[in-house]
Amino acid sequence: MTTLFWILIVIHVFLCLFLMLLVLMQNDKMGGLAGLGGMTSQSAFSTAGAATFIQKLTRGVAVVFFLVVFALGLITAKQDRTVEESAMQKATRESAAQQQTAPAPELPGNFTAPAVETPAEPAAEVPAGEAK
Repeated sequence: MTTLFWILIVIHVFLCLFLMLLVLMQNDKMGGLAGLGGMTSQSAFSTAGAATFIQKLTRGVAVVFFLVVFALGLITAKQDRTVEESAMQKATRESAAQQQTAPAPELPGNFTAPAVETPAEPAAEVPAGEAK
């Protein structure tokens, strides 16, 4: 694994912990999940109030978190592809080496010349008087 991969892994772990801390530190105005049951749709999805520094920081850290995750995915996919290519190249080299060490058997005869038929010799005639 490359050094960049391990650096991104360390950054990823710190971003995970920092993002959890930021989410836990945010002011929960509506009472969290318990407040969703009694709220109206207007208060649940309203944009009342400006975003605080912690909310802006949380968005920024989340964006960096997703960029790091994307970069780690690309690095891992690239390393997997190079491992597969090298395994295929190794198999190809071994196959070529086996084919070079074992020469192909030569076929008997000269197959480049056209086939010539030789006429059959006539059977020797036996005189009629000599037959037993």
